[in-house]
Parts: sequence; structure tokens; C-alpha cells
Amino acid sequence: MSESFGRGSTVRAAASRPTVVGIAVTDLSAAFGALVWVAAVLVAGLGPVERALTLAPLVLVPLGVGMAATPPFGGTAGYAVRAAVWLQPVGAVLFTASLARPVGEVTATALAAPWLLVTGLLGLAAVARTRARGGLALPEAAVDAGLAYVSVGAVALLLYQLDLTFWFGRTIVLLTAVHFHYAGFVLPVLVGLSGRVLSPLSGAFSSLAGVILVGPAIIAVGISFSPLVEVVAVGGFTVAVALFGGYVLARVAPARPRVQGLLLGASAIALPASMVLALGYGVATFSGTDLGLDIATMVALHGSLNAFGFALLGLVGWRLAVPAGVA
Repeated sequence: MSESFGRGSTVRAAASRPTVVGIAVTDLSAAFGALVWVAAVLVAGLGPVERALTLAPLVLVPLGVGMAATPPFGGTAGYAVRAAVWLQPVGAVLFTASLARPVGEVTATALAAPWLLVTGLLGLAAVARTRARGGLALPEAAVDAGLAYVSVGAVALLLYQLDLTFWFGRTIVLLTAVHFHYAGFVLPVLVGLSGRVLSPLSGAFSSLAGVILVGPAIIAVGISFSPLVEVVAVGGFTVAVALFGGYVLARVAPARPRVQGLLLGASAIALPASMVLALGYGVATFSGTDLGLDIATMVALHGSLNAFGFALLGLVGWRLAVPAGVA
């Protein structure tokens, strides 16, 4: 027996995909998460960083995981993803609640911890798929990179709540959590979905995808140990991400159904705009030039473009017709 997961996409065996009354749990969770997110913004008065951060586990991760696992993964990866899908709504709500508690409080740490379990299961699925696949299938490697990187964001949130910042500022640790939910999870998953509809893969796409896959890890090493590595890695990653947005706009969006193409095109436009802001701010900070952008304004603009322009529109767009990958 097979089921349709998104208009225009037929996948195998529904038995392994968690559903409730025939609706994918990931879709139900994303819809429920959107309601929780709106309530949290209205009641708790979340700031720009917290708004972007909580949107990821509540809405973006379930949408991304549901599409990444199309068709449903088999073997160990399948078991791990199914467990993560059932645990994700609870982990995401507790994740959000943790941000309402004072940093360093035991309750805040306890509330943040379950999200590490959810993302750890996704990381396990990524490792299992990579080992089972053997060779390099770039779209699926991108998907697996997203499933693996998101656990780094969960670790960063836990460190933030424990008030363990090491030699970094507290804000940097919180922004690391944001970075690995967006640049670490959403971006590689969207790269993978784009690659699934391109046949054959062009050299340009393969090169951009390769930089995007390794970029977050190299940036993290640079931030931790070498300012020079950080500057070079951030510069290269930012350029690759902006060019990827242009590639989607020129090559992917026009070939998709009309509404999906419009959403993917809007997402693709937001991406280079966001990256230009980030690159400009980084160059200004490094050179001492004043561009009139303080860190608060930069976070608000860059974060909003990434969260609502690029990530949300891109994931909703792909959800309209999900391209099937390799199980």
C-alpha cells in the first residue's frame, strides 16, 4: 500500500510513517507548533532572537523532517526518525518553555534537555543512512547533514541554559543555537530537496551544495579556535548561500508548479538579501567601518529574513509537492 505525501508525490508504505487519522504527525505537529509559537510571541513577548529560535523546533523542524523522510527511511534510520517524530512536539514545547525561565535555573535546563534527545535521534538517523548508503548521493547527503547538524543547536541551547558559555558571551551561545537550526538544519534540507528535482546535478549546484554542507562545521571551528579561519569560512559560506538562492530562483522555482514556484522564488530572494546583510556587517565589524547597523538591528533584520522569508516560505513551498528521495 502507498500513500501520497504532498501533491504530486507518491511514496511507498505508509505503515512506517507516523500518522493520526491519516494525517502525517509531522504536519499536525507543525500546525500545532504554529499555534504555540503565536501564543508564546503574544504572551511572553519574545525578542527577535527568541522568536526565530522557537519557530525552528515548533514549526520548521517537523516540516523539514517530514519531507526529508520521503519516502520513509528504512532500518535503524527509520526507527530513529519515527521515535523523534513522536517525541518532537513535547520536546519543542518544553524547548520554548525553557526560554521563559531564568538562565542557570535547574528548571530551564530540565526543560531544554528533551530537545537534545529529539535531535540526537535525528543525528542517529543521519549516521545510519550515511553508513547504509555507502556512496555520495549529494541530495541525500545534504538531508543527512541537516539531520545531524540540528543536534549542535540543541547542545548550544542546553549550554546557554546551564550558563556554560566558556570563553564566549552568552549571546554568542544563544545565536549558535539559532545558527544550527537554520544554517545547520533548514538550509541543508532545502538544498537536498532542490537536488532531488535536478537531474543531472550541475557542477555549479554540486559545488554550492558542498560548501553549504561543510560550512557550518568549519565556521564553528573558526569561532572556537581561529579568527582567520572564521572570517574565511564565513565569507565563503555566505557567498555560497547567496549564490544558492540565485540558483533556486533561476533553475528550480521556474520548473515547479505555479504556487510552489512562487513560494520557492520568494524564499530564494530572501536568502541572498539576508546574506548580504550578514556579510556587510561582518566586514564592517572586522574593518571598523560604521554602516549604521548595530547588533540588535542586524539580528532583527537578518533573523527575520532567514526565519520567515527563507526558511518558512521555502519549507511551506516544498511541502506543496514533496520530491521523493532515497529511502
